[in-house]
Amino acid sequence: MKRIATFITLFAAICSSAVAQDMLVKRNGEKMRVTVLEVTKKKIKFVRHLTQMPVYTLPISDIDYIEYPDGERDTFGKPAKVTPAPAATPAPQPVAKAEPQRTATYTDPAAERYDIGSYYCKDGIEGIVIATTDGGTHGTIISIDEADAAWTTIERKQITATGCTDRIDGRVNMKTLEEYISRNNLSWSDFPAANWCRNKGEGWYLPALNEIWQLGTVVNGGSRTSARREVRRQYNSLLKECNGKPLNPLMFYYSSTEATNPKLATYSHCNPDPPHTGETSKTDRLFIRAFHRF
Repeated sequence: MKRIATFITLFAAICSSAVAQDMLVKRNGEKMRVTVLEVTKKKIKFVRHLTQMPVYTLPISDIDYIEYPDGERDTFGKPAKVTPAPAATPAPQPVAKAEPQRTATYTDPAAERYDIGSYYCKDGIEGIVIATTDGGTHGTIISIDEADAAWTTIERKQITATGCTDRIDGRVNMKTLEEYISRNNLSWSDFPAANWCRNKGEGWYLPALNEIWQLGTVVNGGSRTSARREVRRQYNSLLKECNGKPLNPLMFYYSSTEATNPKLATYSHCNPDPPHTGETSKTDRLFIRAFHRF
C-alpha cells in the first residue's frame, strides 16, 4: 500500500506517549500530576501519574480545571478569590505555545519519524499512529481493523481472577494472561478478545484501560469532555483509505484490565460524553482494537 502522508497537524501538541500526564488544579490552587480515568458531572476519578493504584475521587466542586498534554483545558469552576478582582479585565489574548525543549538523548538521524495521525506500514505491521516518543522514531499504533468478542468464554461461575490488573500497559496484562493460561491448563481460545489481538502477529496486544481511554482523547482532538469532530473524521477517513474500519464513538472497546470483581472486565470508548470508563461481564461481547509499539 502506498505511503499515506500525515494529515492531522492538530495533533502536534498532543501527548507523546500513550499514557500522558494530566495536570489537575484544585480550587485552592493545589496542582497534581495525574492520569484522569473518568469525568462525570459530579466527580473525577484519577490515579497519580505513573501509578495504577489507588484510584482517587474528587468532587467537581473542588476542581478548578484539568490541563491535558496538548494544552487544552476542561474548566469546572472559578477558584476561590484571594484578592479583589480588578474593575475591568481585558479579554485573554491567545498565547503562542512554546516549542518543546529538545533533550540530549541521541536519536539516529537515519531513523524514520512518524507523526500522530500518520499511517504506519513497516515489516508487515500496519496501523495508525496515536502516540510518539523519541522525536517520532517510536510510538504506538492501533490496528486498522477491529472485531467484537467476549473477554472470556469460560462459564461465569467458573471465572476467577487472572491477575490482569495493569491499567498502563496492555503488554503486561498479556504476559500475565499467558502465565494464567499455562498455570490453569487453558487455551488462548478461552480469551477471544486478547486472542484476536495476539493472532495479528508478534507485538500486537489488547490495550490496558488507560491506553483505550487515551485513544478516545487523541481521536477527540486532545480532550475527553469535548470533541473536535473534524479530527475524528480525519482519523476515520484515513482508516477507510487504508481499507480499515472506522472508530465508532458510540461503541465500547474492551481493555485487557480486569475489574476488582474478577468476573468483570473494564472498557472505554471514543465519545466525549461521560462516564468514559466502565465495567461489564467478561462474557459480554464488546469491540476490540489491537495496539502495537514501534
